[in-house]
Amino acid sequence: MADTSIIRPPRHISRKVPKSGGPSPEQAIMLALNAAEELTDEYQGWAVDDLRDLWQKFEKLSSDRAVTKAEITEMFDIAHEIRGQGGSFGFDLISAIADSLCKFIEGRRQFNAGVLDVIKVHILAMRAVFHQQLKGDQGALSEQLTELLQALRNKVDLKTNYGS
Repeated sequence: MADTSIIRPPRHISRKVPKSGGPSPEQAIMLALNAAEELTDEYQGWAVDDLRDLWQKFEKLSSDRAVTKAEITEMFDIAHEIRGQGGSFGFDLISAIADSLCKFIEGRRQFNAGVLDVIKVHILAMRAVFHQQLKGDQGALSEQLTELLQALRNKVDLKTNYGS
């Protein structure tokens, strides 16, 4: 058996963390809430920028030319970013719509008129949710919109795959 040795770190965590001082738990919570509120205010600007960028990518894809893999990836990345940030900042419905768009775009090789229409519907839906400030759980609206987007994606995928 090979020689083994145990490596002991020179400093323990207890030496790094002070035993007294610092904010109280209540103060720490308030600091965190204030930081989250500041980020929420910043999210408004991020969302506007992301939705504008997504629309610009859509318009570029809508031009009568071949779509590159890089363009598809860029659109997916923006939708993915919106999906993550929307839920983090209380726009659950935007996250659900962006998730639907991500699922629709991911792995797609063809971008025909039907596919572009589905993408357009997703972007317009996210813009509407954001402009109406539909935050939090939207209950039945969320379920119905998710089902509608799924049905739309399925219909276009059937036409794309089977030429119906």
